[in-house]
Amino acid sequence: MKIIARAAAVVLSAAVAVPSFFGTPFSADAATTVTLSPYSVYDINDGKFEGWGTSLCWWANRVGYSDSLAKKAADTFYGDNGLRLNIARFNIGGGDDPKHNHITRTDSNMPGYTKFNNGQVTYDWNADYNQRNVLRKCIEAAGDDMIVEMFSNSPPYYMTNSGCSSGNRDGGKNNLKDDYYDDFAKYLAEVSYHYKNEWGIDIQSITPTNEPYTNFWYAGSPKQEGCHFDIGNCESKIILELQKAMNEKGMGDVIISASDETSIDTQIDAFKALSADAKKAVGRIDTHTYGGWKRSELRQLAVDSGKNLWMSEVDGNGTAGQNAGAMAPGLWLSERITTDCNGLNASAWILWQVIDKHVCAAGYNGKKDSGMVDMTKGFWGTAVADHDKNEIVLSKKYYCFGQYTRYIRPGMTMLKSSGNTMAAFDDKNNQLVIVSYNTSANKSDMVYNLSQFAQCGSSAKVIRTSNSENWADKGTINISGGVLKTSLEPNSVTTFIIDDVKGSIELEGKIDVDLSKVTGSSPWKDDTNNDCKKAFDGKTSTYFDGLGNGWVQADLGDTYELSAIGYAPRSGFEYRCPAGKFSISVDGENWTDLYTIESVPSSGMNYITKFDGEAIGRYVRYQTPDGTPEGSINKDSTYCANIAEIALYGEKKEVAPKEVLGDVDGDGLLKINDIVLMQKYLLGGDTLVKWKNGDFDNDDRIDMFDLILMRKHMIANS
Repeated sequence: MKIIARAAAVVLSAAVAVPSFFGTPFSADAATTVTLSPYSVYDINDGKFEGWGTSLCWWANRVGYSDSLAKKAADTFYGDNGLRLNIARFNIGGGDDPKHNHITRTDSNMPGYTKFNNGQVTYDWNADYNQRNVLRKCIEAAGDDMIVEMFSNSPPYYMTNSGCSSGNRDGGKNNLKDDYYDDFAKYLAEVSYHYKNEWGIDIQSITPTNEPYTNFWYAGSPKQEGCHFDIGNCESKIILELQKAMNEKGMGDVIISASDETSIDTQIDAFKALSADAKKAVGRIDTHTYGGWKRSELRQLAVDSGKNLWMSEVDGNGTAGQNAGAMAPGLWLSERITTDCNGLNASAWILWQVIDKHVCAAGYNGKKDSGMVDMTKGFWGTAVADHDKNEIVLSKKYYCFGQYTRYIRPGMTMLKSSGNTMAAFDDKNNQLVIVSYNTSANKSDMVYNLSQFAQCGSSAKVIRTSNSENWADKGTINISGGVLKTSLEPNSVTTFIIDDVKGSIELEGKIDVDLSKVTGSSPWKDDTNNDCKKAFDGKTSTYFDGLGNGWVQADLGDTYELSAIGYAPRSGFEYRCPAGKFSISVDGENWTDLYTIESVPSSGMNYITKFDGEAIGRYVRYQTPDGTPEGSINKDSTYCANIAEIALYGEKKEVAPKEVLGDVDGDGLLKINDIVLMQKYLLGGDTLVKWKNGDFDNDDRIDMFDLILMRKHMIANS
């Protein structure tokens, strides 16, 4: 068995040591411990990260008229000196009835590519110049990592029931005419084809809907285009029509993603409701996370369905932190990124709009711009476009976003983590990246346990954003024994970059454990569904729900020398593992301690490859202590033996039998038969199988004195 993390390169600037940064006393008892393992990677896309991005609508539609402002924006968000985004979601506008004038935002009145006259449809490829201008500049700034996804908010107005691209008159009803599903699909395919073949823009994916199962979109809305689609038949129909249209244009290799529901929970229902054929047509699930909580359920649905999963849109005007000032919106964004990525295991995370507000005295197209925001309070976007000054005004939210996007790069392998921390590993460049936020007004002590990596560098580069710093180079901090200890500054986001890291060793020689030879203590309420055998059933979804001082033990049948032990905590109860201990025994009675779990492990499989003692034996045991847990991590009243899975690796070991003093018949034990055999030998009868074991006085001969000493030894040890 071979487990290897996969990743790609990222160029990082060098750091200079500044020892004073870490001069604050460290409190181990109060520290939060995060365990990272190269073996515990995101479930989605084999852990491979595809990147960070933003939708280009509507901000690109607003700034693209100016080459100068468009170039600044592309460099600011996609360039190497900026956020280094690499995903752009390009809006194929439907286009509203030219007679309508109800969309009042200066950025969201998206042009369509067709003109409708007396039932005749013609294409206008000069349309949507602004967004296209920005897209081209973003592609140039991002380079080879760039990914473009096409998406639609609404069909063209003449395909709708209401005659308006903002939605049906009843926002809870479908707006695409029943006989226009194929026309709308062909429209999306035609635009995509033109972008690829006429303008040379590679398209990775396309989605035909945006938050379809909502009642947000209604005719005459002042906000934007939108279109309701019922889950089930309607969403299935547009997906299959799009698949057909893309195939007809020779673009069958473009991924169809679906369905960009506004809520995680709705996304689950919507995907489940798709027809079997529509599910097959969908290559990736895209979800927004404005609502819903079932991240782990959606992740599992994607895994079970064999689908990739993106978090394709979210933003908000939230704040976080304690008296955080301008950091408050950025800390909110950090919380959202971490919660989404670790919960969904998403292979990409995409902000709705990097620019949501615009400053321009003259306005645009007869409409008034939204104006500057108070960047100490919650606001949408990460920056403001000042058209009067021809500049992009950046916020702390922008810099907090960059703590992730600049250093966790496409191709890296995402590691499962917890709490306030995200992590990614680049095995091609032997580099580990950790990002943590602190929303407290006080410093927060952190312990990063990296002991499961085959090799770990001796120091970490530190980059930080706080109220007084933007991507500040804070030097390096030492790593000792595979453990990084540090204190996060109040209201801050910190990135740690560790070089010289090797992610994994080859795990070979997996030992097959016979479940009939697995024993252990009683499970909670004597529930046989969660008994000790579940720890060796090959499934991390089942678990041994043991009690205090609980244990589970496997008889391997032969003596093995272990090379590794893998273990998975019970999901959601990882905190119960610290103080749990693995031991090994030759005879099932005398035990050698191999490893004690000292900190909260990551979810999924963790692997131990370095042992405290000689890892040779026939019996392997996992044991939890008795009594009340110490410290602040496990708040239960007693230790509980909760373990989901144990895996053992090694090879059979030929072990010479242990010589037992007095065992002259060679059966490995001293008993009365040995006394009888010794007497017969001295009387000239039987021979001794192990005569040396009978030489109690070490004079290299067997005589009556040895027999006397044998009897005394047997009585003393009986």
